[in-house]
Amino acid sequence: MQYILLFIAGLSLALLQQGCYSYPETIQLDTKICVQTSHHYFPIPDATVYVKFNADSFPGYLQKPEYFDKVFKTGKDARGCLTGVPEGNHYLIAFGYDSLHYPHDVFGNLPVTISLDGKPVVDTMLFVSEKH
Repeated sequence: MQYILLFIAGLSLALLQQGCYSYPETIQLDTKICVQTSHHYFPIPDATVYVKFNADSFPGYLQKPEYFDKVFKTGKDARGCLTGVPEGNHYLIAFGYDSLHYPHDVFGNLPVTISLDGKPVVDTMLFVSEKH
């Protein structure tokens, strides 16, 4: 009987310690999406790029920002990146401002696929225009 109580106490202690172990919420992947926003082959700096993960169709331009999973900005050189992207088919929706051409508000979209086996990094142009 004493051995059974010791066994149960040891098992309970082991389970308590396991329950207190801190597991990471996510595992950082060596995946990345980088884009350069462009309109008529001129860079569009400071564009906002929204990302919808695992999208099987174009989400449209009228979605609220909360609809998207991530957002990043392009810099003064019109380049921007997002790291740690999950595998799958994703959609990028970009909004920018072109001071050289009228109308100035420009937008565009780009489907991308991230695969750890095939293409973990996407580095490409994201063309934007005034009308779609």
